[in-house]
Amino acid sequence: MKPSSDHGLTVTGHAEVCAVLDDPRFIVPPAPGRAGDEEPPGTLGWLRRHVSRFSSGRAHERRRALVRAELHRVHPGSLRSAARDRTVAELERAGEEPLDVMARLARAVPVAVLGSALGVAEADLEALVRAVTAVAAAYHPGAGAERVARADTSVGELAALLGPGDPEMVANRIGLLVQACDATAGLIGNTLNAALRPPPALRAEWPVDAFAAETLRLDPPVRSTRRTSREGAELGGREVPPGTLVVLDFAAANRDPRVFPDPHRFDPSRPGPRHLTFGYGRRPCPGDGHGLALACGVLEPLLAGYEPADREVAYEPSANLRIPLRLEVQLR
Repeated sequence: MKPSSDHGLTVTGHAEVCAVLDDPRFIVPPAPGRAGDEEPPGTLGWLRRHVSRFSSGRAHERRRALVRAELHRVHPGSLRSAARDRTVAELERAGEEPLDVMARLARAVPVAVLGSALGVAEADLEALVRAVTAVAAAYHPGAGAERVARADTSVGELAALLGPGDPEMVANRIGLLVQACDATAGLIGNTLNAALRPPPALRAEWPVDAFAAETLRLDPPVRSTRRTSREGAELGGREVPPGTLVVLDFAAANRDPRVFPDPHRFDPSRPGPRHLTFGYGRRPCPGDGHGLALACGVLEPLLAGYEPADREVAYEPSANLRIPLRLEVQLR
């Protein structure tokens, strides 16, 4: 545990991160934007104010129940199969030419598959992917004015595609797609970057699920999350005053040597305990199985017959997301 740059605390230990995530005295910081319900309907601020991600208390419980109900209608196995089929079709269109996974698959396939499962017509899926990608780029605090403006327009488009219905329900459908966009893209890209390096014979020793699970531990697409202390608490023997911002560093906790032997080695055969990338305790990710299914559906055909076309991988500029900017693959 150490002071953070924004005058709060950064928690890096596995046990300490778990303790915060399971303690009701630590709550999710409120959504950025104007107070109350003053955000115009159909804008990014309106979306943030109505999704479970930025909610606490009874509002979070109600909105989380909406998300879980949507996910309950969709079997992860069907998402995985549909993602695999769309990926294979895109690979066939590319033929023998190198293909940029990040530009053509990593966001487009998971968002289209999940959108289709939520009832969006096939003819509208391309527009859905564009709009979700624009919202995801500005969803978390810190986005510039230009990205926010694009996101405002795109939230309105998504409300039309995913409605009609109760505004809170529509907002959480949008939030579900946004949460599945960048995080799933990062999981796909980071898994490929690790899994395509070993020789194919060695790669064949483990299922794609094992590669994805170890990537979620060693190279998570979402590096951290935040909580605020609602009242005084103690953490690791240190007093945490009310109102303190606490940054939970998943990337560090997932490499805690007290929990993970040889923590910096990529090992798809590694047994539990579980990484913390999908959360823990009071607010674990409700769609972890669905997100993994979407990612693995994309990864399966790529791991089966492709290799990196470029050994150098650059990453998108982001304070909290680790997503390859470009990742080209080619037929072996």
